[in-house]
Amino acid sequence: MEAKNTFPKTESLKHKRLFDSLFKGGKRAFQHPLMLVWKECELPSETPLQIGFSVPKKHFKRAADRNLVKRRLRESYRLQKHDLHLALNKKGKQIAVLIVVVKADNTSYEVLRDKMMLLLRSVEAKINDVQ
Repeated sequence: MEAKNTFPKTESLKHKRLFDSLFKGGKRAFQHPLMLVWKECELPSETPLQIGFSVPKKHFKRAADRNLVKRRLRESYRLQKHDLHLALNKKGKQIAVLIVVVKADNTSYEVLRDKMMLLLRSVEAKINDVQ
């Protein structure tokens, strides 16, 4: 089966209660300048994963800059999500994920892509380790 590199609306994290539960009891992984918070939970849709992206106004004052970073994050996720989706489908699990930019140092697409890959692989490894 060929990987679909899409990012449908059903994969977008939108519910406030999911955001709140992520911040209260989510597991964290960090790769400078990104932090990934994830938690296994029941999602409202059939998708194995819902993801949200947060770029704080504290580090990026202009909305155009925040939107640019979010576009870069969504694109890097979209191209690298396939292995994580396969692992989740194999285990029959659903997770909610939030990616937060914690520093404004270097947010070029290449850096964000590489860090996103490391973060997604670490979550995939933790999913596969848990029986």
